[in-house]
Amino acid sequence: MSLRTRLALTFVFVILLTLAIVAVSLAVILRAYQRDVQLARLGDAVVPLAFQARALLLNNVPPREVMTRLQQQTTGVGDLIIVTDKGLVLADAANGLTNRNISFTPLNKPGTPRGFIWGVHPQRNLNRTLLYVAVLAGQVGGQQVYVGLAAKEQPFFAVLDDIGASLLLAGAITLVVSLLAALWLARSIARPITRLTQATEALARGEYAHRVDARGRDEIGRLGASFNAMAEQMQRARQMEKDFVANVSHELKTPLTSIQGFSQAILDGTTYDLAGARRAAQTIFDEAGRMARLVGNLLTLARLESGQIALAQDRVDLGELLPRWIERCRARANIPAATIVAMVDALPPITGDAGQLEQVVTNLVENAIKYNRPGGTVTVTAKAEALESAGKSTLLARWSAGKTPTQRWIRIAVADTGEGIPADDLPRLFARFYRGDKARVAGGTGLGLAIAKEIVAAHGGAITVKSEPGHGSVFTIHLPVR
Repeated sequence: MSLRTRLALTFVFVILLTLAIVAVSLAVILRAYQRDVQLARLGDAVVPLAFQARALLLNNVPPREVMTRLQQQTTGVGDLIIVTDKGLVLADAANGLTNRNISFTPLNKPGTPRGFIWGVHPQRNLNRTLLYVAVLAGQVGGQQVYVGLAAKEQPFFAVLDDIGASLLLAGAITLVVSLLAALWLARSIARPITRLTQATEALARGEYAHRVDARGRDEIGRLGASFNAMAEQMQRARQMEKDFVANVSHELKTPLTSIQGFSQAILDGTTYDLAGARRAAQTIFDEAGRMARLVGNLLTLARLESGQIALAQDRVDLGELLPRWIERCRARANIPAATIVAMVDALPPITGDAGQLEQVVTNLVENAIKYNRPGGTVTVTAKAEALESAGKSTLLARWSAGKTPTQRWIRIAVADTGEGIPADDLPRLFARFYRGDKARVAGGTGLGLAIAKEIVAAHGGAITVKSEPGHGSVFTIHLPVR
């Protein structure tokens, strides 16, 4: 059974149950109304009879004779009774109450005229109830005598004979309108869920471009928006997976081709002299080393992303370590000291992994040296700042979310005076294997910045980049002081 059918049946059941409760409640209310109407009719009819009975009683006419003379005037309204104020029935026309006592306890009816008695007398032996209205008519033998009209109380649903058709019509209209509203509501709930189900099935089949129409701000609208966001992430992840396979294949193709070619040359005897064999072996060695570095970087990146690398939680004094790391980069690059300018302020110690942070700083400095202009400079600055003075970059905004405005952090900026990075390349700069044309010329695997980003993120920080073509680039590391 579909969700739409279950919802419709549920709504129908609730509507029918509500109508049944309303009908029962209305019947209970109408029962009291029915009794009041019947008593009012008896009261209107008994008044003229009371005047006539009073005149007859004043002339010493016996109660039974009074009943006989007046009974014909009560046809269709009720049966005449004459009763004392103690409840003893002196004369009764049709209910067999003569010389019997009735429950002469008046009903509490506001506004009852003086001398009126409204009462109910159950006849259990006949399984019925008598309603009566009595009016004081005079005295007989020193007792006050009442003349009244009594009638059997109408059955519980007798009132429906008068208004039943109207009630049925109103109920039918209400039922039809309610059912239409229930069907519309069930359809409005089931349709987006059906679409979500179809979209989920399409996603399971690998159709990651499938989206749903997420309208409204209710739960279903938010569910549709969440599904679209999930589908977009899955599509992006799938595309990244394809790109990853393609990039790995591309990166491995060149060294493998070189290794295969030079190995074949050695086997075929193409390299006749020792020097040629050495060159071939050196090429094979270099390409194998390149492959080893690529595989090693891939493993490191995968372990960082999955959290399998346990970072050390040591006390790291960047004010002391940064100058050493920069000097090592200068020595490896064999460049003059003036090429790298370091401006390191007094920095508070942080908690982290010094070895991993050195890898990040070294990667940024070496990239700045590699892509700098001839004769250009690389400037490394480090200072401690408050979070409220941070820039408005997207990455920094995400990193600073949830932190207090007074949170202190260390900002390490590496700036070069090179040609800069095109604006279209900036959003993809930290992606795996992404390299601009100059990076391809300079070599590398395209994993350095991706690894640097993961290491900084593992320390609770963020890394950002700003660049203007023709004016160089600035990579900035933000590390929280904990």
